Amino acid sequence: MKIITFMFIALFLSACGDRPETNEKPQSQSIFVLFENGGTVPEEEQEDALNTAFHLFQQLTKLDRRKATRNTQIQIILSALPNRIAWSGTPRQLLAQAKDVRDLIAFKPSFSDLVMAFEEIETTIKLTQPDDIRLYWIGTTIHVPFQSTDSEIKVEVPQAVPDDLALPSFADQLSVLKIMRVHPDQDQILQAYLGSHGILKRARNGTLDFSLLGTAQTKSNLSDLL
Repeated sequence: MKIITFMFIALFLSACGDRPETNEKPQSQSIFVLFENGGTVPEEEQEDALNTAFHLFQQLTKLDRRKATRNTQIQIILSALPNRIAWSGTPRQLLAQAKDVRDLIAFKPSFSDLVMAFEEIETTIKLTQPDDIRLYWIGTTIHVPFQSTDSEIKVEVPQAVPDDLALPSFADQLSVLKIMRVHPDQDQILQAYLGSHGILKRARNGTLDFSLLGTAQTKSNLSDLL
């Protein structure tokens, strides 16, 4: 874990550098990062999941280099703490608070409530009404509803996408939707769900930057997650 922490800090430091000024007009942008940190991620996969998040965060800090994206609001939501925004700030604040963010996204042997997490995203969108919305989802895409942490977490796959997931309510507002480290047993089910809500159609006609990546595909794309 010390090695991962060192890599995390090194990645963030590498984001520092020249910040050339541009004349681009800023617009209201929100980026949501949903990170599954509950009991649905096996211990042997947690290091790779963290590494994915660290690479994404490092790339997000580079948005500070452009005037048009400097004030982008980044919102981090954790599936083991799904009823609130775990961290919020600009790309520069993400860089400055790198260690705090690293400590924040630790894994917990608990529930992983995706329904509540997406409700929090939906609520935040309604309150802030940004011009542009991007969503990056890192995890198995396995839903384990809120329950006592004293109970044994049971993960069953393949698993249907919950009917009350709030994603369809704001999917047409997204400019980017990238889902990473998808469990292999969830891939086809998720594709069918996204297709039924018009998300794959938007991806095909070029109005949505969309990716659905398994663990191996995610690792091969670490340098370009945005």
